[in-house]
Amino acid sequence: MTDADALRRLQEIDLELLRISKEGRELPQRAKIDAAKAARKKVDGELTKIVGQRKDLEIELNDLGHRRRDCERQLDEISASQDGASDYRAAADLEARLTTIAKKLERIDFESDSVTERLITAERAEKNARGLQARLDTETASLAASAKEALLALRDRQEALSRERESLAGSLPPELQLRYIKARKRFGTVAVETLDGNKPSACRVTLQPSQYSDLKRRAQPVDECPYCHRILITDFS
Repeated sequence: MTDADALRRLQEIDLELLRISKEGRELPQRAKIDAAKAARKKVDGELTKIVGQRKDLEIELNDLGHRRRDCERQLDEISASQDGASDYRAAADLEARLTTIAKKLERIDFESDSVTERLITAERAEKNARGLQARLDTETASLAASAKEALLALRDRQEALSRERESLAGSLPPELQLRYIKARKRFGTVAVETLDGNKPSACRVTLQPSQYSDLKRRAQPVDECPYCHRILITDFS
């Protein structure tokens, strides 16, 4: 491989390494994982509220149960005392107490039905939220595995290119290695260009006839662009 070919390939490798690095940073799985985690956080917050509501409703329903059992106990006591009622007034008082307790029971049953309905809704919402959590966790794990696989493939490609680059750079004379390093530092991604007719491939400025003649006269495969001063590969053979 000539020095000119080595420089061209060296630049191809460096550009490919930059693309690999960018691809690794911009894996589509990363954005999807972030979105899934944000959704999970939102669901977690909603679930906390739902669980709190469900527990409050359970406490309320349990309290209504205690109140109902208390009313039923009072009914049993009144029923037992009816047998001992000696006069009309006592009987009327027991009847009034029975009516009051019956109304309480009616109110308790109404409230219990309402709370039970709300509790069923809360339990359903909690089940759905936990199901969504599980789906998001599964999705996140799948995306993470996919991202890991993609990163491993990129790393393998990066390591292979790095080994090739090291070999190529070592094959160049020290002065060309230094020129390439300086050109990369100055121009960034494109340090080497090829003469295409009378135009360098990177800066694309048409050479003056005298400039072209000078390059042709020197006929150096590795020269320098008279305009941008990148490394210029020429072929006048």
